Amino acid sequence: MNEYQSPYQFTDARRKELVSGVKRIVVKVGSAVIAANGKLRPKVIADLAYDVSVLLHQGFEVVMVVSGAVAAGYSGLHYNAPPKSVVKRQASASVGQYKLMTLFSKAFHRHRVEVAQLLMMEDDFSNPRRFLSARHTLQELVRGAVVPIINENDALAEDEKQIGDNDHLAAWVTNVASADLLVLLSSVPGIYKNGSSGDVIGEVNGQASLEGCVTAEISATGVGGMKVKVSAARLANSWGVPTIIACGKTQGILGAIVKGQNHGTLFRPTQVEQSLDARWMAVQKGARGVICVNQQGCDSIRDGHGLKPDDLVSVHGTFGIGARVDLADDAGNVFATGLVSYDSTGVQKMCGKSCESFVETLGYAYIDDIVHADDIVMQSTVGWAVPTAV
Repeated sequence: MNEYQSPYQFTDARRKELVSGVKRIVVKVGSAVIAANGKLRPKVIADLAYDVSVLLHQGFEVVMVVSGAVAAGYSGLHYNAPPKSVVKRQASASVGQYKLMTLFSKAFHRHRVEVAQLLMMEDDFSNPRRFLSARHTLQELVRGAVVPIINENDALAEDEKQIGDNDHLAAWVTNVASADLLVLLSSVPGIYKNGSSGDVIGEVNGQASLEGCVTAEISATGVGGMKVKVSAARLANSWGVPTIIACGKTQGILGAIVKGQNHGTLFRPTQVEQSLDARWMAVQKGARGVICVNQQGCDSIRDGHGLKPDDLVSVHGTFGIGARVDLADDAGNVFATGLVSYDSTGVQKMCGKSCESFVETLGYAYIDDIVHADDIVMQSTVGWAVPTAV
């Protein structure tokens, strides 16, 4: 990799400072990196699997968002080139997705790492119930040292512009997974100062203009391109997540990035108004209800635990699974906000009961917590009294 000379470039010290607190990383791999001309690149996929496996052994948690299903699948349908029509692209993705996951699974298996496949769309993040389900699933997988490999559910996508657009999907995944860093791996080493070659811009702060540096050119599969990657990077930045666009064909690039080495173009948020742990709450609307908790429950939540049913005192409001609710003490003071794992009727039925009573009372058990610890954000006591009627 060249030593890039750029007025926007980070020093190694600043990069190292940025990545020093990184724990969970979302890595998006472009189709131009792992698939071209209708053929997957096993060697590149093997190198990526090795790099990610090294990160896991170093204590990092990694979620992957992978493109390439359309590029890998269109030749199986005897198309001469990546198709433009929606149905043909969907069909190509259906063929290519299996090939893609087979290669990734085999590559990771060599390093004794399990992978999981998730097919998602942006709609999954706006629906509270699916948002919560995706969040809990990802949390459980990464804690088990399993690498989630996410691709857009192209075969069922309704918006033709979304099919294959995994850059924006990756940005949304950083939100739902509460990731600390987004890495967009491309076929080029970053954003060129002149738009096509030469020196690479090392740093972009906030909404700094990139006019003349980024073209609207798209990939061979009809989506992607640097303009889309910049848009995705800015979206992740809006949640306080730094983003690096770098070359995915460079062996060891991920290890170099987490060491703070000066590769690629770094988009750094200029201002983060909320904690990284709380940013996912921004996509939710205002609280739909209030759950009052006894003193034991308040203390337990403040110690980092979830809300158990035997700590419930009362429920106010009508809400569904995944809704945002406020948690209040028995005096009515709100001390936390969270995404509830059961609807208001179920929460009301579970008041004062044990975790073992879920199936007997509700007929099913989703998780043992009414609100999981990962879905709780602490607040300062605001002295807001719980209404007597909602």
